[in-house]
Amino acid sequence: MGDGSPGNWTGWTGDLVGRDTELAGLRDLLGSGRLVTLTGAPGVGKTRLAHAYARAWAAAYPGGMWLRDLAAGGEGLRHVAPGTGPALLVLDTCERFAEECALVVPELLGTHPALGVLATSREPIGVPGEVTCRLAPLALPQAARLFTERAAARGRPATPETPETGAAIEEICRRLDGLPLAVELAAARAVMLSPWQIAERLADPFRLLSGGSRTAPARHRSLEAAIAWSHEQLPDDERLLLRRLAVFEDGFVIDDVEEVCAGGAIPPDAVLDLLSRLVIRSLVECETTGAVTRYRLLRIVRGYVRCGQRADGTPANGTPADGTEDDAAAVRLRHAEHYTALAECAARAVTTGTAAQHFERVEAGYANMRAVLRWCTSGGGPPTIGARLAGALETYWIVRGRLREGRGWLTSLTAAAGGVAPGQALAGATLSAAVLSCALGEFADAAAACERALEMFGELRDEAGRTRALAVLASLKTMSEPASARRDLTELAARGPRAIGHAWIGVPLTLLGQARVAAGDLAGARAALEQCVAIGRRHGSELSLEMGLLTMARVAVHQGAYDEAESALSQGLAVSQRMGDVWGRATAFRGLGEVAACRGRYGQARQRLAEAVEVARAVGSPLLLGDCLDTLGRALLDIGDHEAAREVFAEVVGLGERTAPRLTAMGLAGLGGAILGSGGARAALAFAEEAVARARESGDRPLTLRCLFTLGRVTRRGDPARAAEAHHSALKASADMGLRAQIADSLEAVAGLAAGHRRHEHAARLFGAAQALRDLLGLSRPPAAAPQYEADLSEARAALGAAGFSAAWAEGAGLEVDQAVVYAGRGRGPRGQGVGWAALTRAERQVALLASDGLTNREIGAKLFVSPRTVQAHLSSVFAKLSLSSRKDLAREFDSRARSLRSHESPLSAQRDDTGGVQDPEGGIAFLTGRLGG
Repeated sequence: MGDGSPGNWTGWTGDLVGRDTELAGLRDLLGSGRLVTLTGAPGVGKTRLAHAYARAWAAAYPGGMWLRDLAAGGEGLRHVAPGTGPALLVLDTCERFAEECALVVPELLGTHPALGVLATSREPIGVPGEVTCRLAPLALPQAARLFTERAAARGRPATPETPETGAAIEEICRRLDGLPLAVELAAARAVMLSPWQIAERLADPFRLLSGGSRTAPARHRSLEAAIAWSHEQLPDDERLLLRRLAVFEDGFVIDDVEEVCAGGAIPPDAVLDLLSRLVIRSLVECETTGAVTRYRLLRIVRGYVRCGQRADGTPANGTPADGTEDDAAAVRLRHAEHYTALAECAARAVTTGTAAQHFERVEAGYANMRAVLRWCTSGGGPPTIGARLAGALETYWIVRGRLREGRGWLTSLTAAAGGVAPGQALAGATLSAAVLSCALGEFADAAAACERALEMFGELRDEAGRTRALAVLASLKTMSEPASARRDLTELAARGPRAIGHAWIGVPLTLLGQARVAAGDLAGARAALEQCVAIGRRHGSELSLEMGLLTMARVAVHQGAYDEAESALSQGLAVSQRMGDVWGRATAFRGLGEVAACRGRYGQARQRLAEAVEVARAVGSPLLLGDCLDTLGRALLDIGDHEAAREVFAEVVGLGERTAPRLTAMGLAGLGGAILGSGGARAALAFAEEAVARARESGDRPLTLRCLFTLGRVTRRGDPARAAEAHHSALKASADMGLRAQIADSLEAVAGLAAGHRRHEHAARLFGAAQALRDLLGLSRPPAAAPQYEADLSEARAALGAAGFSAAWAEGAGLEVDQAVVYAGRGRGPRGQGVGWAALTRAERQVALLASDGLTNREIGAKLFVSPRTVQAHLSSVFAKLSLSSRKDLAREFDSRARSLRSHESPLSAQRDDTGGVQDPEGGIAFLTGRLGG
């Protein structure tokens, strides 16, 4: 030992990184026991830790320290002669002489009572009194530190440490599983390669990770040698199982192994024993979490085994062939079938109340499912299996927010299966592509895929499949032909659950409810959604139950039934969380935030809505995100945070321009309100007018009246007559639809206008009626509206006196809601023709845009398929509503309007196509279409 003490310790050098806890733990173990065996995967650092321990605690062993490296042979194993006091024997690499060690070590411990043994081995020695310490790979921070220190020690050129460099080092360590030997070998390449260059070359790690220290044992000079050292010692049956296990990506459970790897030389009842022996030999990692033990191969081990297989699937590293049944292709096929079956089981579970546990199983096996999808899209695997798997994953992709990834796989798989005769799997995958395209707001792609699926299902005479496709097409039609779409959905819902298949059992009813909400038929929507919820409960369909509850909550909010809405949202959120449905969580958070805002709890509202936006961004659906942002923006307007609201609504407009005019209308209305709140009433007008026009085009009646309300606010000071027109229209529409919260707002807006026209008694009665309705609903008045409201009240009170005002207020408060609405219209006078851009019909807008581009009546008629006489009639109406007299004036007005819209940080662009024509806007109520799971 260099100081006259017994032993052959010569003071080995070399530092240890990231193992302080393990080093201290070894001291405790050897303090209470006499035989400790360090086990772990190849390259995990067992030898280095044993040496570090001996160096650190040399003073604790005055009786001497011995090293026996058994890689060189088992000679001299018994040659230990401790002196006085505790002594230590380090037995390195015991796996090659495990049986001899099992005989000799107990003898040594019995002969020398003061002797302790620290062994390193890929597997335990297996004798009484042995304590096994399994060494895990380094955690990411420690592995990155090891790389940095070893690279510097190798003379890596000094370069500034940047976030990019740090990310590259982390990527290296992640791909090397934190194995110290692999990390050190990678760091050795840092002299000539940057961290990113090293990371890029790790696709072939064995070629890159060689050239270790000349003084190191041969098995530590390259990564391949380290793994080969263990692999060569395996018996044939273990080596065969290890080769089959290499088909798995990431983790797996024992059931997966039994399904995929059993067969031929490995009977099913031998799998458990063989797998346990590979775990004991540190070639398979295992971890128990809760009730499940999961296994995995380190990437490096998996890569080594895969590199040992030839292209035809036969082994190239000495594993005996086992017939065609057991070649790599057969195992790969069993792997694909197994994970496809798991996904199909999870898809069915959505309707059985067991979705949560099955989605967890899919989540755990998702890396393997991705591997199957890659295999099937690359031409290696059967496209039909890939199509089955992708179709089964549709609901999973939606609830986990992986829309774009899922649509990408579906598109690739349907293309790969294009040469295959249409079958059930291909038709289902094509319809799933349509559903995910719809959720992404890419409606043209959705419609095309849905038409293809409808044709395939027709050829297959699959009526349930045709019904599902027709449901998706009807939901898309709500954006262009809402009345026809509602008729289609009503007919589909009437067919009953059996017609559409159990997985889609509540979808037509949910879509019908959504369509009726957009049409302003809240009673009809409620009836459809109550039926959906009942079916979901009766049939155990969690997806139907969740969709029904969350959509029902929106109806309840419209009707001012906030307790009911909150209850439905809480129940829907519970189902969403049980299923792990991020889409449902975002929808529930949005609704809960909206209810909190209606009740004046703005702190709670902002918290919930911020959560909704965060989750919606992760989902990746512009429709869902736009809905959540819009609700957040309205809450910000309510509290007067106009600048923050402006940023939010500008994003909503941008999302709408890429997807649906419904979102554009929301964003424009919000921008109009935000600009008005910042003192820009004149600039806000263009946004409010455009919002009304876009909302009308979308066919969404509740949204249209909301935009009219904004237009009324914007024009109150500059054009009171127009403001009255807008507010009375909004009040009538909200009364017709039963939107009681909007009725309260509109009553107060009309009352304010009446006060401005010195109709103070009329105003006071309307104020009383509105407050009574707010009290009945529990609806708070937005703080930002308070200054104008108080000013209007003060004017009426001052004019009437306290007693007169109170009497009029009380009379109004005693009115029923419908009586208050009728009373609000008294004395209004005859209605004039609507004016401004918001008054233009869709046809008039199209004609105006084309005429402003210089097209003649004949050219416009050819584009719009109408006669020149009809074009002239539309133009005459446009000139009257906009107070213009010529096409030149119209062109100037259009350009001025476009500049105004673009000048206030709105991403809105003039609606022209490349040929100067008008784009046919799409939009509507498709924000739940992506929920078509199954």
